[in-house]
Amino acid sequence: MRPILEIVGLGKACEVAARDLDINRLHMQVMRDRLHAAIASGLTEMRLNGHPEMRLPNTLSLSFRHLEANRILEAVGLEVAASAGAACHADSVEISHVLKAMAVPEEWAKGTLRLTTGRMTTTTEIDRAADVIIKAVIEMR
Repeated sequence: MRPILEIVGLGKACEVAARDLDINRLHMQVMRDRLHAAIASGLTEMRLNGHPEMRLPNTLSLSFRHLEANRILEAVGLEVAASAGAACHADSVEISHVLKAMAVPEEWAKGTLRLTTGRMTTTTEIDRAADVIIKAVIEMR
């Protein structure tokens, strides 16, 4: 009996997702672009990875030259949820195969952050995240 309830629940979830898809996509894109613009206004040396328009509406990949993403993540602590675009293994930093395929130069790739927005992300959260990231990067330079 249990699989039937789960199947019905999944069907309802898909129905709700489809109903709100355009609204949620637009909201996430607006929040993503606001975050990008805010960080870009505070930092001159930053790189957007990926196509400026044809990309996921909720994902922002930014690189900071000559910095390590893991150090930026440590600096922002629990104030910003983000992930590194490069993996740290012991004493070395490995650049992701995705960044390599995108031909992101090593001096930029090591300082790559992936940031995402969601359907419930607020402008207050975006503005706070931008401020925290800008402050962390400036202090590291």
